[in-house]
Amino acid sequence: MNNKISEAPILIPKDSYVEGYIKSIKSIRLECAFHGTILTKNKVIIDKASTVTGDIICENLMLFGQVKGNVFCTGRVTMNEGSSVEGKIYASAFTSLTETNSNFIVQIPKKVILEKVRGILNDLTTEVGLSKDILLSTIRETFYEHVFARKTNPDNLISYEFTQQKKIVKPKVKPILTNAENSNLSDKKSRLVK
Repeated sequence: MNNKISEAPILIPKDSYVEGYIKSIKSIRLECAFHGTILTKNKVIIDKASTVTGDIICENLMLFGQVKGNVFCTGRVTMNEGSSVEGKIYASAFTSLTETNSNFIVQIPKKVILEKVRGILNDLTTEVGLSKDILLSTIRETFYEHVFARKTNPDNLISYEFTQQKKIVKPKVKPILTNAENSNLSDKKSRLVK
């Protein structure tokens, strides 16, 4: 029983709107609108009523809804009836069971590239947030640099907020006031109030 619970996907239910980054070792099932980047070393399921704007990085993708962005998949992408994609799909295998009007390019990278990305995903941890994890840029670049579409269909045609690696910014440090400086500041504030 514990095994089934641990294998159950993370569910983000309908009547939700999520934006940002999701990074998980578990499978993810979306029933809602999502704007951002999803990275998991397992499966992603996009339900019929779901719309994803952004990137998906996973092992396998079961698509029933809509994706407007890029898909980086080390396994199979399956587009089911009624689903659609606008963007680029990098996958080991691709199946389309839909007649919906879509606008996408499918690239199947070499086995050695897929194995390299699988190795990166196997080392996935959740210690660092995805927006600051070099893993995000590493996986994208590994796919981008080794497919034909890099030269004939540049990546920057489809770019959304939350799909780019954020730069780590050092916070500004406030000066620490000594007790004397702090009491002078309090005196000035009390005089202003009077």
